Amino acid sequence: MARLGDILVDEGVLTEEQLLSAIKEKSPQIMLGDWLVKRGDITRPQLGQALSLQFEVPYEEIDTSQINPQIIRLLPERFARSRKALPVGIEKRSLRLAMVAPDDIETIAEVELMTGYAVEPVIVQEFDLMQAIDKGYDGRSVARQTIVDMKLEELAKLEAEVEQVIADTDLPEDEEAPVVRLVHGILGGAVDAGASDVHLEPHQPEMRVRYRVDGQLQKIMTIPAHIEAAVIARIKVMAEMNTTETRRAQDGHLTVSENAKRVNFRVSSIPTVGGEKLVLRLIDEGSKTFSLDQLGIMENDLSRLQSIIDRPHGMFVVTGPTGSGKTTTLYAVLSEINAVSRNIVTVEDPVEYRLPGINQIQNNNDFGLGFANALKYIMRQDPDVIMVGEIRDHETATVGVQAALTGHLLISTLHTNDAPSAVTRLNDLGVDHFKLAGSLIGSIAQRLLRRLCDHCKEPTDANPELLSRLGVNTSQMSDACFYRAVGCQKCLGTGYSGRLPIFEIMTVTGSVESAIERGLPVSKIRECAIEEGMTELLQAGLQQALAGRTTLEEVYFKTMT
Repeated sequence: MARLGDILVDEGVLTEEQLLSAIKEKSPQIMLGDWLVKRGDITRPQLGQALSLQFEVPYEEIDTSQINPQIIRLLPERFARSRKALPVGIEKRSLRLAMVAPDDIETIAEVELMTGYAVEPVIVQEFDLMQAIDKGYDGRSVARQTIVDMKLEELAKLEAEVEQVIADTDLPEDEEAPVVRLVHGILGGAVDAGASDVHLEPHQPEMRVRYRVDGQLQKIMTIPAHIEAAVIARIKVMAEMNTTETRRAQDGHLTVSENAKRVNFRVSSIPTVGGEKLVLRLIDEGSKTFSLDQLGIMENDLSRLQSIIDRPHGMFVVTGPTGSGKTTTLYAVLSEINAVSRNIVTVEDPVEYRLPGINQIQNNNDFGLGFANALKYIMRQDPDVIMVGEIRDHETATVGVQAALTGHLLISTLHTNDAPSAVTRLNDLGVDHFKLAGSLIGSIAQRLLRRLCDHCKEPTDANPELLSRLGVNTSQMSDACFYRAVGCQKCLGTGYSGRLPIFEIMTVTGSVESAIERGLPVSKIRECAIEEGMTELLQAGLQQALAGRTTLEEVYFKTMT
């Protein structure tokens, strides 16, 4: 059998230099094809065609909406998952079997024995196959139906049943009740779509439902006004909120089971002139893993970050706008330094994920456990590492710096545009230059860029005007290859699928510490940090664009605006 790398080179998809570089960098746990896609050297369709040539079987992209569910269920779900094989079609006495490893003779023989059909294997990529298995074996078709596919005509059929529910806040628990099915569909659709938030917004003449997917809000559907009250009441009942109170903001939590896993939602309601607006934040603890290796930090920056968190004491802050992934980075850092020999205590608002072995405290001003007060109490708990969800006032900043100066490692977040600006922000909160120079050991700024869909992205020439706005010398980029978002069925026409982080990591070295102590402006601190090896956010974004993972437009809007 020909080797995958040789096939890609022979087909002109890959150069010998790219292949050798990938083989050299690749870890043993990662398949070569997946690593080449991750590097941006090839696309997933190109990988699929190369695998087809390697195994001498057709390559197929699975679309579960076009497959008869009865065909999928010819094999037990456990068998399909363990063997990574899924029936996708039948013609006469032949069964088309999608497989990650089409040379698995044992699996083919067992499928023929179980189904009575002759198997014709086709090769698919593992990510696509596992998504198809998740959808194909979910029998609760109504409850899990993605709202994208739900038509307003279906809502019209529910109107007569809903009329009797609207005036009654004691909603039925029958899962077949129309409002229950609708709400479950909205929540299940958010899970299926990989959304981070669900917005239910009261507007005239109908309520608008939007999902935030890959950082962008997308309109999904509208709900007729006379059903709106029942939908809001149902969600508030599930979240154990007061259904009779509509004039005050409320918070709650609810849990749903979707695709054989439990997903938590944090619910927030607020009164508007049109009615109550709800926002539900998805917190999927089951699929969330926190590891520095999986954050997507470049190897050079990863070693810089590791050198910071290996310090026994000092202050380390993560900066960036809301929704830039700061909490994920904090949790990854805590997981990295978590050990039996360390007492790690956090105070958060709210505690979104439970970390084994770490003592987590919920911020609660009503009971004297605001960030500043909680930090004072934590200092009496013999801590080694303290994590404060956010430094937002003078008292928290002062106590935090004091903790860092007295032998503790303090980790927190700030809202600034870049890493050096953390110094200015802490100065604004009342921390003097001398104490800050002695306590701050590093800061990170980060952003999340939308990742280009590997199935439809296309090469394009660089936009000279955009490069000029980014402050890039256009002559240096004359031969550079960038990619643009196109849109296909895989990415629901957006051209993007998933997100990738970029980081700006400032280590407080001797020269940076001296600049902070002397009270130099942030521009001078930035210059010192760059001289010490800091990669700016803009440069990190350009590296991702040049690697074909995102667009220049994304880099511009996330780093320059």
